[in-house]
Amino acid sequence: MKTPSKLGSVWRDYLERSFSLTVPAAAILAAFAVSGLIILAWGSDPIAAFGALSSGAFGSPNAIATTLQRMTPLLFTGLAVAYGYRGGFFNIGAEGQLYMGAMAAVWVGINLPDLPQAILLPLCILASALAGMLWVLLPAYLKSRRGINEVLTTLLLNYIAIQWFEYIIRVDHFQKDVVIYGGAEANWKFINFLGLKDAAQPHPKSPMLVDATFMPSLQTLVESKWFTALFGNAAWYHDLLQVNALDRITLAPLLGWLMALFMFFLMFKTVTGYRSRAVGANPEAARFMGINIKQTLFKTALISGMLGGLAGGMEVLGTQHRVIPNFLINAGFDGIPVALIGQLHPLGAVLSSLFFGALRAGANKMQVITSVPVAVVYVIQSLAIIFAIAGTTFDIGNKLKKRRISRESDEKKKIAAADGEVSNA
Repeated sequence: MKTPSKLGSVWRDYLERSFSLTVPAAAILAAFAVSGLIILAWGSDPIAAFGALSSGAFGSPNAIATTLQRMTPLLFTGLAVAYGYRGGFFNIGAEGQLYMGAMAAVWVGINLPDLPQAILLPLCILASALAGMLWVLLPAYLKSRRGINEVLTTLLLNYIAIQWFEYIIRVDHFQKDVVIYGGAEANWKFINFLGLKDAAQPHPKSPMLVDATFMPSLQTLVESKWFTALFGNAAWYHDLLQVNALDRITLAPLLGWLMALFMFFLMFKTVTGYRSRAVGANPEAARFMGINIKQTLFKTALISGMLGGLAGGMEVLGTQHRVIPNFLINAGFDGIPVALIGQLHPLGAVLSSLFFGALRAGANKMQVITSVPVAVVYVIQSLAIIFAIAGTTFDIGNKLKKRRISRESDEKKKIAAADGEVSNA
């Protein structure tokens, strides 16, 4: 009887476990290959175009800072979609939750500007998370209690949130001792308490948030006393201080990565995550195991909405520090392809959001240097999604696993039969 080699077993085990990472990687490579043919037909050099794209995304500290800024909201919305989908709640409403989270963070920031940063910044982050949760309450109730499809309700709530934002950003915010633009006499109403527009400005935009709401930057971290005490004598530390882009890289991406780790732990290492995945995989089997389906669906929706709200909060607290019309377009909807390319896995969402952020950060440089239009970036994104979805239909990982289990079962039967023959002899 032939015994499988240890190297072969390790290789098969690697293929089984790595398939979820191999599919997105292969999908991205295929998307670049097809896009290269399109660029070639356009009359440009695809190698030069992709080189400029890469340089615009990672070629300098400023490019890396831009990539991280573009990545952060996509990571949070990707996590929102991934967790919701795994738990049987297909959250299409991350766009609306993002807007509500951004509005809540700005509203708290402009109403409580005198609080110290240690209180105000966490309060703004908490407000954005709660706003996302509140915005998903109705779809969560309708899905868990009434069985109404969440795709329709979350999608419709997106448009309500966006239109509410477009209205409230044009309502003067109540501010003491501020002259309204045009010299009109202030006639404050309750709606002005909810409004976000800077009354002293002619165009619809909120007041700039105070510094206490700003997400700390790497520059602040590097210049801190304890960092200086630890590395002040190192040559690389003084070189690091000369990097101007450190002021543009905030802790928001780091919080996004930490949130992805937390969601991984929640999904795969806790009872809450197990129940959520069980309901998403097979509600009837989950009910047979004693899991409360309604309660689990409701919790899953709230957690997904919280992540969507945090996406908006991280954007205004880490990058823009105010809201204006169209301050962040389609980042909520783009969370869907981020989650899909990431194989609906929190750690996969980190890589796919970085991929999307890099594409958007490098698109302009690609167009300037090689005259390849920015639209090619969206072609790459679309092709990557198509190839990633197509790749999952092969389900090679599970096939390999089933084949291994079947082979091991046959081996055990042969060994048992051989032992029986020996004992009879």
